[in-house]
Amino acid sequence: MRRNLAIVLTIIGLAFAGTVSAESITVIMPRHEMDLIGIWEKQTREFEAKTGIKVEFIQMSWDEVATKVTTDLTTGIKSSYDVIEFDNGWVSKFASANWLEPLDKYASKAYLDSLLPGLVQTFSQKGKPLGIVWNNDTRFFFYNKAMLAKANIKSPPKTWTEVLQQSKALQAAGISKFPVAEYWNQEWALANSAAFYLYSFGNSYFDDQNRITINKPGSVEALQFMYDMLKKNKIANPSSVTLSQEAAADLFYSGSSAFFFQGPASTYSYANDKTKSKVVGQVEVANDLPASAAGKQATLTLPEAFAIPRTSVNKDAAWKYIQFMISPEKDKERALKIGSLPLFKSLYADPQLLKLYPYWAQFAKQSAVAKPLPLVDWYDELVNTTIADLQQMFLGMKTPQAAADDIAAFLDGKLVDGKPLKK
Repeated sequence: MRRNLAIVLTIIGLAFAGTVSAESITVIMPRHEMDLIGIWEKQTREFEAKTGIKVEFIQMSWDEVATKVTTDLTTGIKSSYDVIEFDNGWVSKFASANWLEPLDKYASKAYLDSLLPGLVQTFSQKGKPLGIVWNNDTRFFFYNKAMLAKANIKSPPKTWTEVLQQSKALQAAGISKFPVAEYWNQEWALANSAAFYLYSFGNSYFDDQNRITINKPGSVEALQFMYDMLKKNKIANPSSVTLSQEAAADLFYSGSSAFFFQGPASTYSYANDKTKSKVVGQVEVANDLPASAAGKQATLTLPEAFAIPRTSVNKDAAWKYIQFMISPEKDKERALKIGSLPLFKSLYADPQLLKLYPYWAQFAKQSAVAKPLPLVDWYDELVNTTIADLQQMFLGMKTPQAAADDIAAFLDGKLVDGKPLKK
C-alpha cells in the first residue's frame, strides 16, 4: 500500500512539475486594422504547436493596449507582458525611460539587414534596435473610380480644392451623399488625421527651428478645412466625429463614400473581397495625394513594432515568438491573406506578390512623400491635447484658430531635442 501511494504521489509531483516548468509568455498587441480573418491569432497558435511555448495572446483596440502597456511599464516591477506593442510615437519616451530590452543580442545583423531599413531605424536608439516592426503601416489614398466615372470625373483629386469640387459633383449627381468619411472619433487616430492634414498644407505643430507653427496661418487653414468639410461644405459624413478607422473603412467598402485619404495598405484587398465589400472592382490607388498645393503632398507612416520589456522574466521565449512571427514566411502569408505591406525587402520582388498586387507601384509613389509623427518624448500628451481641442472645434465650442491657439499654449515651454520651443 505504501509503495502504491508513493508511486501515485511521484506521478502527481511529476505532472505538477511539468506544468510549472512549461514555458509561457504573454503577448499584447492592437488588432490589425484589416485583420478580419484572425491571421495573427492563427500564426500565434502555430508558434505554440511548433515550440511548445504557451502564449496568452491579448488583442484589444490600440487605445486600450496603449493604456495597459504604459501603465504596466511605469510600475517598474515584473512586467505583466513579455511581448508588447511599441508604437512609433513612443520611441523617444520609452528609450528615455529605459523600459525596453535592447535586441542587439538577439537579432543578428543578417536578420536586421533583411528588413526594410527605415523600419529598423525608426525603432532603434543609439544604434541598438529596441523593437522589431510588425506593422508597416504607411497610409495611402484610395478612391472609387466607378463613382467618379458616373459623375464624368476622369481622374482623382490632387488638391483639396479638387476634393471639394469633385465631392460636390458626386453629391449633385446623387452618387454619394457624403463622399468623405473620416475617422475623427476622440482617440489617437484623430491626432494622426490632424497630422496628415497639417502636412498636406505644408505645415506641422512646429518647424525645424523649434518654433511653434500650429497657430500660424498655414496650419490654421488645415484645421479650418477639416471643420469646413464637416460643417460648412458638408462633404464629410456627420458621423465622422464618432467613427473609428475601421468604421470609416466600412463606409468606403459599402459604397457610401468615394474617397479614403489615409487607408492602410490592406484597404485594396478588402475592397475587392466580395464577402466584405460591395465595391469589388471599383477601387483604385491614386498616384498622388491631395494637398493644398503642388509640392505639399504628404502621407503618414505609422509603423508599429514588438518589444520586450526589461522587466520581463521570459525574454528568450519572447524573442523566439518575435522571430517566428516576423519572418519572411509569416510576413508573406499575411501579405497574401490580408494584403498587408511586407516588412522584408526580398518580398517586394516576389513574383507571386507582384502578380497579386500590381498597384504596389502606386504605393511606391505615395511612399516617397511619407512623413512620421513628431518624435518627442511627450507625444502622448500632445495627442491628448490635440484630440480634445479638435473635438471641441468639431462641436462648435472653439473656432479652428482658438483650437490651434490652445494646442500652441501646450507646446509653449515643452522640449524638442532638449531645446525649448520658441514662439
